[in-house]
Amino acid sequence: MEGEDEPETPPPAPEEKEERKGPLSMMEKMLKTRTILIYGQIDQTMAQKVTEQLLMLAAESDDDIKIFINSQGGHVESGYTIFDMIRFVKPRVKIIGTGWAASAGALIYVAVPLEDRYSLPHTRYMMHQPLGGVRGQASDIDIEAVYWCNGVVVY
Repeated sequence: MEGEDEPETPPPAPEEKEERKGPLSMMEKMLKTRTILIYGQIDQTMAQKVTEQLLMLAAESDDDIKIFINSQGGHVESGYTIFDMIRFVKPRVKIIGTGWAASAGALIYVAVPLEDRYSLPHTRYMMHQPLGGVRGQASDIDIEAVYWCNGVVVY
């Protein structure tokens, strides 16, 4: 009807910025000190997180990177992803074992030269032969067996 005011539409909200006003998160603080933590199960999510952190730190500078590892192991291919990325980045990487580095965790631990491996006093290590299952045609099983037998030697 004429004469009645239409409700006003509120003005658009100012663009919100992704600025963090509070204290830095623990991960942000660790990355500022060029430190990466690998704690827990090695899986695709962990491999992606560590890859992103290594590439980011390598892009920032060539200063050394420290990795603390405490892992019971997990997915072998995810472990190899982290292993390869540690060797791929230009900065020197030092690894400190703490607690438990087993299976794929131990594989990651040996990604750096011996002089860049450190261990806290009560750290335990365990490396084992690959474990898994395969089925299919005999030729497929043979191919898989050759892959695993050749994949054990990494140093």
